[in-house]
Amino acid sequence: MPYNYEPGKVTHVNDAGVVDSEIQFLPPQGERAFQIISAYFTPGTNTQKIQNTMMQMVMDSMRASLWNVIDQVDGKPYLMQGNTPETGFDVGGLIQYIYNHIYGVSFPINVQKQWQTVDAVTVDTAMPGDLVFWGTELLITNAGVYLGGGRYITVDLLGGGVVIQPISSTWLPDFVGSLR
Repeated sequence: MPYNYEPGKVTHVNDAGVVDSEIQFLPPQGERAFQIISAYFTPGTNTQKIQNTMMQMVMDSMRASLWNVIDQVDGKPYLMQGNTPETGFDVGGLIQYIYNHIYGVSFPINVQKQWQTVDAVTVDTAMPGDLVFWGTELLITNAGVYLGGGRYITVDLLGGGVVIQPISSTWLPDFVGSLR
C-alpha cells in the first residue's frame, strides 16, 4: 500500500519505494487543537489526490476517538445552553463538545453557525462524525452527530437528555455537514 499511517504521521511512497509526501501532525488533546507540524508533497500528476487521501487519513484517525467522547456524554441531562458533561447539554452544546474534543477545533455553539462552518455533503455519503440536520438551512429544527449504522446522537428535549437514536427511513436528515 503506498500510504502509511502512524500516530502523528502519514506518508505516501512512490512506485520506486521512496517517501514522496508526508504530513506530520499533533492530534487534539484536551483543549489543544489539531495542528499540522509539517507537510511536504513532491509535485507530480497525482499531488492533489495524494494530499486529499492523506488528509482523509488524518481526519479518520481523529474520528477514531468518537466513541470515547460519546461515552462521556451519552445519558447526560438536557440543560439550555449547556455544553459540558458535568452540567448537561442542549443540541448546540453537545455538538460543540463532541467536535471540540474529536477534532480539536473551536467549534461554535449555535447550531445555525455550526451548519455554516461545515462543508455540505450528500446524505447518502454521511460518515461517523458528520453532522446531521433537519429543517432548512435558514431554520434548523434538529441536529446531531452521525454515529454510523443509521444512528446519531442528539439531545431529546422530551426525554430530557442526550440519547442515541436511529435515523428513520421516514425521517431522514435534510442535509449533512462534514469537516472532511
